[in-house]
Amino acid sequence: MRIGNDWVCPIDLAPLVWNQLINIRDNIAPGLRNQLKADYEAGLVDYQERIDQFLSLNTWELAQDKQESVKANLLRAFPTLTDLEDYLQVVIGRPVIIPALSEQLNQQQAECLDQITKFIQQYDQNLEQRLRESALAGGEQLAAQLLEELADWEPGRKPIQFKKKMERHLMKVQVLLANASPEAGSSLEAMMAHLDSIVNDPAIESKNLGSDTRSQLQQKIDSIRTKLLDEQRNLQSLATDDVGLSKATVMSFKFR
Repeated sequence: MRIGNDWVCPIDLAPLVWNQLINIRDNIAPGLRNQLKADYEAGLVDYQERIDQFLSLNTWELAQDKQESVKANLLRAFPTLTDLEDYLQVVIGRPVIIPALSEQLNQQQAECLDQITKFIQQYDQNLEQRLRESALAGGEQLAAQLLEELADWEPGRKPIQFKKKMERHLMKVQVLLANASPEAGSSLEAMMAHLDSIVNDPAIESKNLGSDTRSQLQQKIDSIRTKLLDEQRNLQSLATDDVGLSKATVMSFKFR
């Protein structure tokens, strides 16, 4: 039964509901993800073949380099496997037990209630640490991604697309910052300031730049890259300190 944004079930159905949740998370979802990967790979191959067939007709009479450019743009429009996998993630949130004042629990219900209670206790104990670990790992990965993208950037090349990408990164940093430790938070705040500086620079979204503006913009991005490298090193240092994670643990995270 749904009440507002919450799903509620009576205690006599709790063992059934709880076992179903665990089964979906541990058994059904992994199989669906594997099937999704197989279907995705087959779909991508079919999509690429259809693009090649269409271009081979040369309806537009495009030169070879233009055909390659069109093909690259069409392939970028195909969703990534990571994007699709987000829809098959099963995470059990924090349950809430509403005490039954007049009901007597049978053994099965009592055992299930005990399992859920222990799950809640473990969930609360680990939540803050998991959030801090994810924020640190996500910050380090995002810094590496930013350094790569800024290194490949050229003034005036696809400016609107570049700005939107930086805006998405800015939103990611804001989410990370909400859960970060004070030590990692200082680097994330600096990253946020750098991204904000990029996003709010009018020259960033301009395609036709004068030589002076182009030079100034390039210098600005180069300066930001240097500063970002310092923040990345700080996050890497935290990842091997007592306040963070081991490097092996950091590398096991994948932030989206």
